[in-house]
Amino acid sequence: MIRFLLFFVVFLWANPLEMLNKYRTLAGLNILFLNNSLICASKMHIDYLKKNNSFSHYESILKFPFSRALSCGYESRFVIENLSKGEIDYKESIKDLFSAIYHRLGFLDFNINEIGFYNYKNIYVYEMGNSFINKLCSEKNRILSGVAGVCKEYDKLIPLEIFNFQMKHNPKVVVWPYDGMKNTPAVFYDEVPDPMPDYGVCGYPISISFNPYYFKNIKLVSFNLFLKNKKVSAKIIDYKNDINHLLKKTQFVLFPLKRLKYGKTYKVKAQFLIDGKLYNFSWSFQVEKQKNLLKVEGVKASFFIKPNITYFLYFKPLNKYDRILKVNYKYSPNLTFYKIGYKDANTLYFSIKGNSGKIVINANNRSVNLIVKEK
Repeated sequence: MIRFLLFFVVFLWANPLEMLNKYRTLAGLNILFLNNSLICASKMHIDYLKKNNSFSHYESILKFPFSRALSCGYESRFVIENLSKGEIDYKESIKDLFSAIYHRLGFLDFNINEIGFYNYKNIYVYEMGNSFINKLCSEKNRILSGVAGVCKEYDKLIPLEIFNFQMKHNPKVVVWPYDGMKNTPAVFYDEVPDPMPDYGVCGYPISISFNPYYFKNIKLVSFNLFLKNKKVSAKIIDYKNDINHLLKKTQFVLFPLKRLKYGKTYKVKAQFLIDGKLYNFSWSFQVEKQKNLLKVEGVKASFFIKPNITYFLYFKPLNKYDRILKVNYKYSPNLTFYKIGYKDANTLYFSIKGNSGKIVINANNRSVNLIVKEK
Protein backbone atom coordinates (compact mmCIF):
# COMPACT_ATOMS: atom_id res chain seq x y z
CA MET A 1 0.00 0.00 0.00
CA ILE A 2 1.20 3.49 -0.86
CA ARG A 3 0.52 6.67 1.05
CA PHE A 4 1.41 10.28 0.31
CA LEU A 5 0.81 13.37 2.37
CA LEU A 6 1.14 17.12 1.78
CA PHE A 7 -0.05 19.97 4.05
CA PHE A 8 -1.45 23.16 2.53
CA VAL A 9 -2.28 26.70 4.49
CA VAL A 10 -21.85 3.70 -3.39
CA PHE A 11 -18.88 2.92 -0.94
CA LEU A 12 -17.46 -0.52 -0.17
CA TRP A 13 -17.54 0.50 3.49
CA ALA A 14 -20.85 2.13 4.25
CA ASN A 15 -19.84 5.35 5.97
CA PRO A 16 -16.22 6.57 6.06
CA LEU A 17 -17.36 9.84 7.68
CA GLU A 18 -18.81 7.85 10.57
CA MET A 19 -15.51 6.04 11.07
CA LEU A 20 -13.43 9.23 10.96
CA ASN A 21 -15.79 10.96 13.38
CA LYS A 22 -15.66 7.97 15.71
CA TYR A 23 -11.86 8.18 15.73
CA ARG A 24 -11.87 11.94 16.28
CA THR A 25 -14.46 11.64 19.06
CA LEU A 26 -12.40 8.96 20.80
CA ALA A 27 -9.44 11.34 20.61
CA GLY A 28 -11.59 14.11 22.14
CA LEU A 29 -11.84 16.23 18.97
CA ASN A 30 -14.80 17.82 17.19
CA ILE A 31 -16.52 15.83 14.45
CA LEU A 32 -16.30 16.65 10.74
CA PHE A 33 -19.13 17.60 8.37
CA LEU A 34 -19.31 17.03 4.64
CA ASN A 35 -18.58 19.95 2.36
CA ASN A 36 -19.63 19.79 -1.30
CA SER A 37 -16.67 21.83 -2.56
CA LEU A 38 -14.25 19.48 -0.81
CA ILE A 39 -16.10 16.47 -2.25
CA CYS A 40 -15.76 18.07 -5.68
CA ALA A 41 -12.02 18.63 -5.12
CA SER A 42 -11.59 14.99 -4.08
CA LYS A 43 -13.38 13.74 -7.20
CA MET A 44 -11.43 16.16 -9.39
CA HIS A 45 -8.14 14.78 -8.11
CA ILE A 46 -9.33 11.19 -8.55
CA ASP A 47 -10.24 11.99 -12.15
CA TYR A 48 -6.78 13.46 -12.73
CA LEU A 49 -5.04 10.43 -11.20
CA LYS A 50 -7.11 8.08 -13.37
CA LYS A 51 -6.53 10.01 -16.57
CA ASN A 52 -2.78 10.37 -16.02
CA ASN A 53 -2.18 6.99 -14.38
CA SER A 54 -0.36 8.73 -11.54
CA PHE A 55 -0.45 8.91 -7.77
CA SER A 56 0.61 12.20 -6.23
CA HIS A 57 -0.73 15.36 -4.63
CA TYR A 58 0.48 17.42 -7.56
CA GLU A 59 -1.30 18.17 -10.82
CA SER A 60 0.15 19.89 -13.86
CA ILE A 61 -2.33 22.81 -13.83
CA LEU A 62 -4.19 22.77 -10.49
CA LYS A 63 -0.96 21.93 -8.73
CA PHE A 64 -1.95 21.81 -5.08
CA PRO A 65 -4.86 20.50 -2.97
CA PHE A 66 -6.10 24.02 -2.22
CA SER A 67 -5.95 24.81 -5.96
CA ARG A 68 -8.52 22.09 -6.67
CA ALA A 69 -10.64 23.19 -3.71
CA LEU A 70 -10.65 26.81 -4.93
CA SER A 71 -11.65 25.69 -8.42
CA CYS A 72 -14.62 23.88 -6.86
CA GLY A 73 -15.87 27.01 -5.09
CA TYR A 74 -14.04 26.71 -1.78
CA GLU A 75 -12.94 30.17 -0.60
CA SER A 76 -10.14 29.09 1.74
CA ARG A 77 -6.60 27.91 1.02
CA PHE A 78 -6.51 26.15 4.39
CA VAL A 79 -6.80 22.59 3.02
CA ILE A 80 -5.20 19.32 4.18
CA GLU A 81 -5.13 16.38 1.78
CA ASN A 82 -4.64 12.68 2.52
CA LEU A 83 -4.20 9.97 -0.11
CA SER A 84 -3.95 6.21 0.07
CA LYS A 85 -3.75 3.42 -2.46
CA GLY A 86 -4.11 -0.36 -2.40
CA GLU A 87 -6.78 -0.95 0.25
CA ILE A 88 -9.98 -2.89 -0.47
CA ASP A 89 -12.32 -0.30 1.09
CA TYR A 90 -12.54 2.96 3.04
CA LYS A 91 -12.28 1.14 6.36
CA GLU A 92 -8.87 -0.27 5.48
CA SER A 93 -7.79 3.02 3.91
CA ILE A 94 -8.55 5.01 7.07
CA LYS A 95 -6.99 2.35 9.28
CA ASP A 96 -3.79 2.43 7.21
CA LEU A 97 -3.68 6.21 7.19
CA PHE A 98 -3.89 6.25 10.99
CA SER A 99 -0.85 3.96 11.02
CA ALA A 100 1.00 6.47 8.82
CA ILE A 101 1.97 9.23 11.21
CA TYR A 102 1.84 12.33 8.98
CA HIS A 103 -1.57 11.26 7.65
CA ARG A 104 -2.85 10.46 11.13
CA LEU A 105 -1.94 13.94 12.32
CA GLY A 106 -3.82 15.35 9.33
CA PHE A 107 -6.99 13.51 10.32
CA LEU A 108 -6.49 14.57 13.96
CA ASP A 109 -5.79 18.23 13.20
CA PHE A 110 -7.11 20.66 15.83
CA ASN A 111 -8.31 23.18 13.25
CA ILE A 112 -10.49 21.23 10.79
CA ASN A 113 -14.24 20.67 10.91
CA GLU A 114 -15.25 19.65 7.38
CA ILE A 115 -14.22 17.12 4.79
CA GLY A 116 -14.81 15.73 1.33
CA PHE A 117 -13.68 12.34 0.05
CA TYR A 118 -13.89 10.20 -3.05
CA ASN A 119 -12.48 6.94 -4.31
CA TYR A 120 -11.90 5.09 -7.54
CA LYS A 121 -11.24 1.35 -7.18
CA ASN A 122 -8.33 1.25 -4.69
CA ILE A 123 -7.39 4.96 -4.68
CA TYR A 124 -8.78 7.21 -1.91
CA VAL A 125 -8.63 11.00 -1.62
CA TYR A 126 -9.60 13.06 1.45
CA GLU A 127 -9.76 16.89 1.55
CA MET A 128 -10.18 18.68 4.87
CA GLY A 129 -10.80 22.31 5.78
CA ASN A 130 -12.34 24.78 8.23
CA SER A 131 -15.89 26.13 7.70
CA PHE A 132 -15.38 29.27 9.83
CA ILE A 133 -12.34 30.34 7.84
CA ASN A 134 -14.04 29.42 4.57
CA LYS A 135 -17.16 31.44 5.39
CA LEU A 136 -15.24 34.56 6.36
CA CYS A 137 -13.09 34.29 3.24
CA SER A 138 -16.28 34.52 1.17
CA GLU A 139 -17.42 37.76 2.83
CA LYS A 140 -16.53 41.18 1.41
CA ASN A 141 -15.79 43.07 4.62
CA ARG A 142 -12.15 43.99 5.21
CA ILE A 143 -10.18 44.08 8.45
CA LEU A 144 -6.87 45.77 9.23
CA SER A 145 -5.12 42.96 11.13
CA GLY A 146 -5.30 39.18 11.21
CA VAL A 147 -4.02 36.03 9.50
CA ALA A 148 -3.03 36.37 5.84
CA GLY A 149 -2.63 33.81 3.08
CA VAL A 150 -5.57 31.55 3.97
CA CYS A 151 -8.18 32.96 1.56
CA LYS A 152 -8.66 32.75 -2.19
CA GLU A 153 -7.79 36.46 -2.17
CA TYR A 154 -4.30 35.89 -0.83
CA ASP A 155 -3.88 39.29 0.85
CA LYS A 156 -7.27 39.14 2.60
CA LEU A 157 -6.97 39.01 6.40
CA ILE A 158 -8.89 36.71 8.73
CA PRO A 159 -9.32 37.78 12.37
CA LEU A 160 -7.15 35.70 14.67
CA GLU A 161 -10.15 34.79 16.83
CA ILE A 162 -11.89 33.25 13.78
CA PHE A 163 -8.76 31.39 12.68
CA ASN A 164 -8.40 30.01 16.22
CA PHE A 165 -12.09 29.40 16.93
CA GLN A 166 -12.11 25.66 16.20
CA MET A 167 -8.84 25.08 18.04
CA LYS A 168 -10.22 26.93 21.07
CA HIS A 169 -13.08 24.44 21.27
CA ASN A 170 -10.86 21.37 21.06
CA PRO A 171 -8.88 19.64 23.83
CA LYS A 172 -5.49 20.85 24.92
CA VAL A 173 -3.77 17.53 24.21
CA VAL A 174 -4.54 14.63 21.85
CA VAL A 175 -2.84 11.23 22.01
CA TRP A 176 -3.08 8.24 19.70
CA PRO A 177 -3.57 5.40 20.43
CA TYR A 178 -5.97 6.96 22.92
CA ASP A 179 -6.12 5.87 26.56
CA GLY A 180 -7.74 2.44 26.85
CA MET A 181 -7.72 1.80 23.09
CA LYS A 182 -8.16 -1.87 22.16
CA ASN A 183 -7.40 -3.57 18.85
CA THR A 184 -4.45 -1.26 18.28
CA PRO A 185 -2.48 -2.32 15.18
CA ALA A 186 0.91 -3.86 15.93
CA VAL A 187 3.04 -2.57 13.11
CA PHE A 188 4.21 0.29 10.91
CA TYR A 189 5.85 -0.40 7.54
CA ASP A 190 6.21 2.74 5.46
CA GLU A 191 4.77 6.05 4.40
CA VAL A 192 5.53 8.51 1.62
CA PRO A 193 7.42 10.49 2.66
CA ASP A 194 8.86 7.95 5.10
CA PRO A 195 9.55 9.12 8.68
CA MET A 196 11.59 5.93 9.38
CA PRO A 197 13.55 5.19 6.18
CA ASP A 198 16.09 3.04 8.04
CA TYR A 199 13.38 0.58 9.10
CA GLY A 200 11.28 -1.62 6.84
CA VAL A 201 9.22 -2.80 9.79
CA CYS A 202 8.74 -1.34 13.27
CA GLY A 203 6.01 -0.83 15.86
CA TYR A 204 2.80 1.18 15.55
CA PRO A 205 3.68 4.85 16.22
CA ILE A 206 2.47 6.63 19.35
CA SER A 207 1.75 10.34 18.99
CA ILE A 208 1.04 13.23 21.32
CA SER A 209 -0.08 16.61 19.94
CA PHE A 210 -0.51 19.86 21.82
CA ASN A 211 -3.16 22.39 20.86
CA PRO A 212 -1.30 25.53 19.66
CA TYR A 213 -4.15 27.73 20.89
CA TYR A 214 -3.31 26.80 24.49
CA PHE A 215 0.43 26.05 24.39
CA LYS A 216 3.36 27.86 22.78
CA ASN A 217 6.76 26.76 24.08
CA ILE A 218 6.96 22.98 24.41
CA LYS A 219 10.10 21.12 25.42
CA LEU A 220 10.30 17.32 25.53
CA VAL A 221 11.72 15.93 28.78
CA SER A 222 10.93 12.21 28.34
CA PHE A 223 8.68 10.02 26.19
CA ASN A 224 8.74 6.26 26.81
CA LEU A 225 6.78 3.10 26.07
CA PHE A 226 6.64 0.21 28.54
CA LEU A 227 5.63 -3.46 28.40
CA LYS A 228 5.30 -5.01 31.86
CA ASN A 229 7.36 -2.16 33.33
CA LYS A 230 10.18 -2.79 30.85
CA LYS A 231 11.07 0.09 28.58
CA VAL A 232 10.62 -0.62 24.88
CA SER A 233 13.39 0.43 22.50
CA ALA A 234 12.10 3.35 20.45
CA LYS A 235 12.98 6.41 18.41
CA ILE A 236 11.39 9.77 19.16
CA ILE A 237 10.73 12.13 16.28
CA ASP A 238 9.83 15.80 16.60
CA TYR A 239 10.14 18.88 14.39
CA LYS A 240 13.87 19.10 15.10
CA ASN A 241 14.86 15.67 13.76
CA ASP A 242 11.98 14.95 11.37
CA ILE A 243 13.86 14.37 8.10
CA ASN A 244 10.77 15.35 6.08
CA HIS A 245 10.17 18.60 8.03
CA LEU A 246 6.43 17.91 8.32
CA LEU A 247 6.02 17.73 12.08
CA LYS A 248 5.05 20.90 13.89
CA LYS A 249 6.63 22.17 17.10
CA THR A 250 3.54 20.89 18.92
CA GLN A 251 3.77 17.28 17.65
CA PHE A 252 5.85 14.39 19.04
CA VAL A 253 5.99 10.78 17.84
CA LEU A 254 7.45 7.64 19.38
CA PHE A 255 8.28 4.75 17.03
CA PRO A 256 8.90 1.37 18.73
CA LEU A 257 11.87 -0.17 16.92
CA LYS A 258 10.20 -3.59 16.81
CA ARG A 259 6.65 -4.72 16.08
CA LEU A 260 4.34 -4.59 19.08
CA LYS A 261 3.19 -7.93 20.45
CA TYR A 262 -0.29 -9.23 19.68
CA GLY A 263 -2.68 -9.01 22.63
CA LYS A 264 -0.29 -7.17 24.97
CA THR A 265 -1.05 -4.02 26.94
CA TYR A 266 1.47 -1.19 26.70
CA LYS A 267 1.85 1.89 28.87
CA VAL A 268 3.07 5.31 27.74
CA LYS A 269 4.73 7.82 30.05
CA ALA A 270 5.73 11.29 28.90
CA GLN A 271 6.94 14.49 30.50
CA PHE A 272 7.04 17.94 28.91
CA LEU A 273 8.07 21.39 30.01
CA ILE A 274 5.32 23.62 28.60
CA ASP A 275 5.41 27.38 28.92
CA GLY A 276 7.65 27.02 31.97
CA LYS A 277 5.51 24.39 33.74
CA LEU A 278 6.24 20.64 34.02
CA TYR A 279 3.45 18.30 32.81
CA ASN A 280 3.25 14.52 33.20
CA PHE A 281 1.17 12.29 30.94
CA SER A 282 0.49 8.58 31.12
CA TRP A 283 -1.91 6.29 29.30
CA SER A 284 -2.20 2.70 28.10
CA PHE A 285 -3.54 0.75 25.14
CA GLN A 286 -3.91 -2.87 24.08
CA VAL A 287 -2.60 -4.33 20.83
CA GLU A 288 -5.10 -6.34 18.80
CA LYS A 289 -5.56 -9.96 19.82
CA GLN A 290 -5.18 -12.65 17.21
CA LYS A 291 -7.13 -15.87 17.63
CA ASN A 292 -5.54 -19.08 16.31
CA LEU A 293 -2.13 -17.45 16.00
CA LEU A 294 0.80 -19.60 14.89
CA LYS A 295 4.07 -17.85 15.69
CA VAL A 296 7.22 -18.59 13.69
CA GLU A 297 10.24 -17.24 15.58
CA GLY A 298 13.12 -18.88 13.71
CA VAL A 299 13.67 -20.25 10.21
CA LYS A 300 11.77 -23.50 10.77
CA ALA A 301 8.57 -24.38 12.63
CA SER A 302 5.90 -27.10 12.79
CA PHE A 303 2.27 -26.89 13.92
CA PHE A 304 -0.73 -29.19 14.17
CA ILE A 305 -3.86 -27.57 12.75
CA LYS A 306 -7.49 -28.48 12.15
CA PRO A 307 -9.51 -28.05 8.94
CA ASN A 308 -12.18 -25.37 8.49
CA ILE A 309 -10.57 -22.96 10.97
CA THR A 310 -8.97 -19.66 10.02
CA TYR A 311 -5.38 -19.47 11.26
CA PHE A 312 -2.92 -16.59 11.34
CA LEU A 313 0.68 -17.54 10.57
CA TYR A 314 2.96 -14.85 12.00
CA PHE A 315 6.60 -14.72 10.93
CA LYS A 316 8.31 -12.72 13.65
CA PRO A 317 10.69 -10.32 11.85
CA LEU A 318 14.30 -11.49 12.03
CA ASN A 319 15.58 -7.97 11.44
CA LYS A 320 14.33 -4.43 10.88
CA TYR A 321 13.72 -5.06 7.16
CA ASP A 322 12.14 -8.51 7.32
CA ARG A 323 8.85 -8.84 5.43
CA ILE A 324 7.15 -11.74 3.65
CA LEU A 325 7.92 -10.93 0.04
CA LYS A 326 7.44 -14.32 -1.61
CA VAL A 327 5.38 -17.31 -0.49
CA ASN A 328 5.04 -20.76 -2.00
CA TYR A 329 3.46 -23.88 -0.60
CA LYS A 330 2.98 -27.60 -1.22
CA TYR A 331 0.20 -29.70 0.23
CA SER A 332 -1.26 -33.21 0.14
CA PRO A 333 -3.68 -33.94 -2.75
CA ASN A 334 -6.63 -34.33 -0.40
CA LEU A 335 -6.15 -30.82 1.05
CA THR A 336 -7.17 -27.48 -0.43
CA PHE A 337 -6.90 -23.86 0.65
CA TYR A 338 -10.27 -22.14 0.62
CA LYS A 339 -8.98 -18.95 2.21
CA ILE A 340 -5.46 -17.54 2.05
CA GLY A 341 -4.00 -14.03 2.04
CA TYR A 342 -1.99 -11.38 3.88
CA LYS A 343 -3.11 -9.77 7.12
CA ASP A 344 0.05 -7.68 6.98
CA ALA A 345 3.56 -8.06 5.58
CA ASN A 346 4.55 -10.47 8.38
CA THR A 347 1.29 -12.36 8.86
CA LEU A 348 -0.59 -14.75 6.58
CA TYR A 349 -4.11 -16.05 7.14
CA PHE A 350 -5.48 -19.30 5.75
CA SER A 351 -8.11 -22.01 6.10
CA ILE A 352 -7.86 -25.62 4.94
CA LYS A 353 -10.39 -28.13 3.66
CA GLY A 354 -9.62 -31.82 4.07
CA ASN A 355 -9.43 -34.36 6.87
CA SER A 356 -5.69 -34.96 7.16
CA GLY A 357 -2.41 -34.34 5.43
CA LYS A 358 0.60 -32.07 5.38
CA ILE A 359 1.31 -28.55 4.10
CA VAL A 360 4.73 -26.99 3.66
CA ILE A 361 4.85 -23.19 3.44
CA ASN A 362 8.06 -21.42 2.44
CA ALA A 363 8.41 -17.67 2.94
CA ASN A 364 11.66 -15.75 2.62
CA ASN A 365 13.72 -18.94 3.16
CA ARG A 366 11.71 -19.77 6.27
CA SER A 367 9.90 -23.10 6.26
CA VAL A 368 6.73 -24.10 8.12
CA ASN A 369 5.24 -27.61 8.31
CA LEU A 370 1.51 -27.76 9.00
CA ILE A 371 0.14 -31.15 9.95
CA VAL A 372 -3.63 -31.29 9.40
CA LYS A 373 -5.67 -33.50 11.71
CA GLU A 374 -9.45 -33.33 11.97
CA LYS A 375 -9.42 -34.35 15.64
